[in-house]
Amino acid sequence: MKEGDLVLCTVEKVTPTVTQVRLLSGQEGTIVSSEIAPGRIKFLRQYVVPNKKVVCKILEISGSHIHLSLRRVSSKEKKEVMQFFKQEQTANTAFNQLLGENSEKIKQRILIDFKSLIEFVDKSRNDEKLVSKYIPKECVKAFQRIIAKKRKRSEIKQLIKIKCLEEDGINKIKSIFDFKNENISIAYLSAGEFKLKLMVDDFKQGKKQMQDILEKIEEKAKKFHCEFSSKEEK
Repeated sequence: MKEGDLVLCTVEKVTPTVTQVRLLSGQEGTIVSSEIAPGRIKFLRQYVVPNKKVVCKILEISGSHIHLSLRRVSSKEKKEVMQFFKQEQTANTAFNQLLGENSEKIKQRILIDFKSLIEFVDKSRNDEKLVSKYIPKECVKAFQRIIAKKRKRSEIKQLIKIKCLEEDGINKIKSIFDFKNENISIAYLSAGEFKLKLMVDDFKQGKKQMQDILEKIEEKAKKFHCEFSSKEEK
């Protein structure tokens, strides 16, 4: 973990000045009252109560202690972390049911080489050798049936403005948005304003892919002497 990372925590103790939480890793962390929510807080327990799961941002790591912020996490970031947590829980349950008494030992082996069970499952879809390396022979077929089920895809949206003042501006804009990718869709909003949607299997990888797409759009826009700007749709 490092400063700026988002982590899922469980609230353990709430006081007027400090809220104590525990991370999934088992480490303890604290949120000072000024980092609970913006502005003056009238009812602290509106935001934090014991046993509640909250998504926090790491502000500082001092030895074994972690200083956290709740107010600096956007609603979108919270949704992403909670969605990943639910997916990991689902994967954990599936592993337990499939592998029985050997599940904990096998999961520990997997988590030495992978950041999460979800990452292992995603990579196993395209690598049969990976499955046989970690999953017992008698469970391989059942495991492959499980991972063959289509995972819910994520949608990343970007609002784009393009202004071409020179002649043939419409054709230039069409050329700028000419992507041979079935996962990309462009919707016209109003004059010079568009919404770009990217469907992805992995949200983090999708964010990187979107950045590459935006860089290509900007490069084409400069080539055609068009004004370009973009922002992520919340």
